[in-house]
Amino acid sequence: MNKILLIASLIMFVSLSSCHSLVEDEFDNFSHIPVMNSLLQADSTFRVQVTLTANLTDSTPVYVTNAQVIIENSLDAPDTLIYTQKGWYVSSRIVKAGVSYSCKVNIPNFPQISAQTTVPEPTGIDSVVFTDLAGRGKEGEKISSVEFYVKNNPAQKRFWEVILVTEGLITEYNFETNAFEEHYGIRKEEIYMISGQDPVLLNEANPLSLFSNKLMTKNAYKVKFYINEGYTKLNGGRIPYIELRSVDESYYKYVKQYYIYESASEINIGQSSQHYPLYSNIKNGIGLFTGISASRKELLRSSEGK
Repeated sequence: MNKILLIASLIMFVSLSSCHSLVEDEFDNFSHIPVMNSLLQADSTFRVQVTLTANLTDSTPVYVTNAQVIIENSLDAPDTLIYTQKGWYVSSRIVKAGVSYSCKVNIPNFPQISAQTTVPEPTGIDSVVFTDLAGRGKEGEKISSVEFYVKNNPAQKRFWEVILVTEGLITEYNFETNAFEEHYGIRKEEIYMISGQDPVLLNEANPLSLFSNKLMTKNAYKVKFYINEGYTKLNGGRIPYIELRSVDESYYKYVKQYYIYESASEINIGQSSQHYPLYSNIKNGIGLFTGISASRKELLRSSEGK
């Protein structure tokens, strides 16, 4: 019996070794492709990261340290960004809402990569209504709701993203020191939206918290989102804020496609994983060069506990 187990173990070891060798032999290194990523946020400084795609044997992306990164617009002279670290190029200039920007990146031995985006004007948040108890979840947990209005111009393409954040002391576990630590900061909280009978959300792909005005016919639109107390606590001493992001169409397309990309990787019984490419607006490369502006309003919970 011991001999049989020993032989079986040896066969398994040889098989695994062969499979390991086969994997290494069949997956050759791919040619590097330039990657440019930048989120231009109104009233913030310019930041652009330039890297090269990684191979299976690489543990981190290949940071490009010798690129020439130039941002242009119709209002100012071209701005050549300065390299800092980990592929990031920065400038002290401030991003302006309502302005279109183009970015050109020259990397030795690669064709020039480029992209353009428009940083939208921010949209105000009006007539906020907080309902402490809007319903109950499957396990009896309290569901709260928040409603507010955004101004809309049906003649213009607009894209928005709704986020709930809390600001204050955050307790997090530090795995390096093996201890809990407190620091002041901003944390994104979990919310969800329901399409119901709303024709705008009924025609939106997930996530519903990111939507366009394609089917909006009026000059104002009512947004409603829900908070499940099982996942989001609003009584932890931090100040909650509604954040409404006005985003460029490129941001909208990327996030919608990223949701499909992530969902397709999940494997269910009787199904195999699917693969979908990510959206990119970079010419001669991959990545995302996009713009946003944000409005924020404190969430006053005057009806809390009623």
